[in-house]
Amino acid sequence: MTGRGILRVVGACCAALAVLLAAPAARPSTALLADRGAVRTALGSVEAEPLLFRGGIGAGDAWSLGWDADGRLFAWGSNDVGQLGTGSGVGAESRPTPVRLPDGLRVVQASAGVDLGVALTDDGGVWTWGNPDIWINSPVPQRATFFDDLDDEVVGVDAGGYFYLAWTSGGALYSWGVAGNRLGRPSSTDRDPPARVTAQGLDARTVVAASAGRFHGVAVALDGVVAWGDDVGGTAGGTVAGLPDDDPVVGVSAGARRTLLWTASGRLLTTTAWETEPVAGLVGVAGAVVSSPVAGEPGQWAWDTAGRLWAWGSNVSGQLGLGVSGGAYVTPQPVELAAGSTAAAVAGGGTHALYEAGSGTFAAAGSNEHGQLGDGTTTPRTAFRIEVPIAGWPASTGADAPP
Repeated sequence: MTGRGILRVVGACCAALAVLLAAPAARPSTALLADRGAVRTALGSVEAEPLLFRGGIGAGDAWSLGWDADGRLFAWGSNDVGQLGTGSGVGAESRPTPVRLPDGLRVVQASAGVDLGVALTDDGGVWTWGNPDIWINSPVPQRATFFDDLDDEVVGVDAGGYFYLAWTSGGALYSWGVAGNRLGRPSSTDRDPPARVTAQGLDARTVVAASAGRFHGVAVALDGVVAWGDDVGGTAGGTVAGLPDDDPVVGVSAGARRTLLWTASGRLLTTTAWETEPVAGLVGVAGAVVSSPVAGEPGQWAWDTAGRLWAWGSNVSGQLGLGVSGGAYVTPQPVELAAGSTAAAVAGGGTHALYEAGSGTFAAAGSNEHGQLGDGTTTPRTAFRIEVPIAGWPASTGADAPP
């Protein structure tokens, strides 16, 4: 779910996870993004350049997103409720299509929820779109002006199962969306606006990272980790136990009733409620992600500081990238990547996943019924070892290129 699989961690926590990944040369491609009229002529005589998602990637139920180093945001897959942010609430896109954000804004982080999206832009703006049952959402991104009035910069956002989370440089955590336990606070309407998360007194604690799952949320505070939501203590939530005293948690991913947490030294922990246990066989973990399928066991992925990738959990559609489909894996399995590449991140969707190399190239595996793998087809894949060829707009198109 959401996506990029890595959530932004601030301050000293972020430094603990900093990793240098090798950046192999991007492969040329002739596959083009959706044409935008006037650009067609320009592309006729100019070689297209690869579209590299060096910014990040995300995955929802049956759709995906990615943003490049220039802060341009793209989405593809199912669009039945406007989750692609293209202005239309019908159909699907099998190749990356520009999300309709205002000109001049650069995306610094984004997340794909079940059928809703959220983006943080370089001017501090928080933008949401998708499922119209969620607050102010529409097929075109809308700015959540609530955050513009705060004297506290938003540094992280995440989208989950019909709700959002955002946290600030001052450590305040906010939730909004469909009322219920997953907001981690008392709810008064069906479409609650942003307000502080109160579970386990988080409104008086300093939060450095958070994750919105399908049915629950998790927050990493300076003084502990809190989980709340359906099957996790309701609105009040509870404190996660079993964490090492001398090795702080620096990252978190919440999926479908499961959470992964990793520490400064690279230990990976898992929990379905509040008591953690180590994930055996993995060391030096730099990041991890849990998917949020509609039902059943989620898929799980973890990558280490050397850029190696492992996967376990449900593989019903081949989404683990192991080269086969079906079944489930109890223990982490090594995943073969494209030749010469290393794993920088994974985004886990409903029954598909994206893997991104440090160069910004990516591969996808799993269900592709709605084009959510982004390769221009609806053919499923079972492996990450073959990169998806995506071409972007050449730099020479200048102002004529899509935003």
